[in-house]
Amino acid sequence: MDNLFKSASGVLISLALVLSSCSKSDETAGGVTDIGNSIASGFVVTEGNQPVARARVVAYYDNWNKTAIEDSVEAFADDNGMFSLKFDSTRSVVLYAEGNDGTGLSRMQNKANALVMVGHPRRLESSIAAANSGYMRIVGSSETATVNSDGSFAFASMPVGEISLVYVAGEQPKARFNFMTAVVGDTLKLPVLEEREQNNGWLTISDYHYYSGAAYGGIMVDVPENVSVPEPVIVPPDTSVKDTTPVDTTVADTTVADTTEKLAISMELHLDGTDSVAKVYNNDGSVAAADSVEYVEGISGKGILLKVGQYIDIGEIDPVAGDFTLSIWTNWKGFRPGSIYQLLVAQRTDWMTSAARFQLQYDFGISSVVAVSDGISQTGYAWLSKGNTERGGVLPPNEWANMTLVYENGKMFLYVNGELASLAEGVAFTPKEIAGPIPFRIGGSEVANDTWNGAIDEVFIESVAHDAEWVKAQYEKYAK
Repeated sequence: MDNLFKSASGVLISLALVLSSCSKSDETAGGVTDIGNSIASGFVVTEGNQPVARARVVAYYDNWNKTAIEDSVEAFADDNGMFSLKFDSTRSVVLYAEGNDGTGLSRMQNKANALVMVGHPRRLESSIAAANSGYMRIVGSSETATVNSDGSFAFASMPVGEISLVYVAGEQPKARFNFMTAVVGDTLKLPVLEEREQNNGWLTISDYHYYSGAAYGGIMVDVPENVSVPEPVIVPPDTSVKDTTPVDTTVADTTVADTTEKLAISMELHLDGTDSVAKVYNNDGSVAAADSVEYVEGISGKGILLKVGQYIDIGEIDPVAGDFTLSIWTNWKGFRPGSIYQLLVAQRTDWMTSAARFQLQYDFGISSVVAVSDGISQTGYAWLSKGNTERGGVLPPNEWANMTLVYENGKMFLYVNGELASLAEGVAFTPKEIAGPIPFRIGGSEVANDTWNGAIDEVFIESVAHDAEWVKAQYEKYAK
C-alpha cells in the first residue's frame, strides 16, 4: 500500500512552473545558504481542487528519526498556485504549505515534483499503548503533544495531507505512524497506537480494517513493507441448531415477471450523437455548441472525447437511492496538467456549496479510484482501488477499458475489464442526503479541470445490483 501515498506530483515534470523572484537570502527560512541545486516543482491546491494563489511553501529538512526540524527553504507560489524551490537533495525533505487559512503537509517521495493540498487544521486525538511519558511530534511541523500518564495525547491543530507522527521518549525517536487524511471534519480520532518490537520503528493499530485501503476511520494508513500488521479476524460459520418449527409450505408463484417497468432507472447510452437524453454542457452551465463536441472512434461505433470544461448531463436521476449498476467504457489518457481530480460520473450541482450527493473519480493525490459523497464520515469517502497500471493499479491508460461500479446493500464493488478490482467484501459507502433533485453528469462537473481525460462510450445505468457474471458478460460484449 505504499504506492497509495505516492503523490500525483510524480507526473508533473511537464509543467512549466513559475517562481516569484527572490534573493538568495529569502530562499532560506532558517538561515542556511549552502543548499544543493535540486529543484522541487509543483503546486498548492485546496481540498476542493482550487489553486491557492501566493501560498507560502516551505521545504523542511526533517525526518521521523529526528526530534526537531533541522532547517528549511522557503518559496511562494504564483497566482496559479504553482511553485518551485531549490533544496539539498542529500537530505530528507517534507513540504509544508499555508494559504487561504489552510495548511498542509506532503512527504516528498519524488524530490523533483510535489503536490501539496491545504485545508483547515484538524484536532487529532489518540494514545500510545503502554506509554506514560514522552511526547508526539509531526514531521515537518513544530507542533508537539505531551503523552500523558494514560498514554493519551492530542494535537489542537494538525495540518491536512500526508502526516508522519513520531513517538519520542527519553529524547529519542522510538516509532512512527504514517497516514493520509481523507476527511474534512474538525476532529480526527485514531484508535490506540501500539509500539511493537518486531515492527522496526513503526506504530500499528490492532483493528485490521485500518489497513484495508478504504479510508477507514477517515485516514489512509501507509503500511510499510516487511512489517507485521494485524491479520483479519476470521469469523467461523454459525453451526448452532436452527429452529425447525414447521413453516407455511404454500407454493409461491415462481413465474418470471417482467420487471422492466419497475426499475427506477434503466438507461443505455451509446454517446454517438443519437442519445436524446445525453446533452453536452460547458462547466458554466451553458449548452456546448454542436461543433465543439468531439466524436471519436469508440469501443462500438463512436464515443465522445470531452474537452476541458465539458460534461455530459443525463438529467435528474438518482442511482444511489438504492442498489444500482453503472458500466462505462473509457479510453483514458491519464494525468492532465492542472487536474487533481478527474470525474467519471458526478451527481452534483456545486461541490463548494455541498450540493453533491455522489461521484466516482480518479484522485491523483493518492493515485486511486475513489467514490465520494460528504467526505467526512467513514463511509463518505470510499477508496476502491489503486488506479494507473503504470503505478501498480488496475486502470490501463491509452486503451479501451470497461469500468463497472455495483452498489449493493450499502457497499460498492468496482470491476475493471470484468474483474473485481476492489475489496471482495465490498467497500461501505453512504451517499449524502440532499433535498431536491440533483443532475447526474458524466465526465465532468462545474469545475473545468475536473473533466475526465479520455474518450467515453457505451454507458449503462440500471437500478439493480448485477452480479459478477453479468459484469463479465457486459465486458465481453464489447471487448476487442
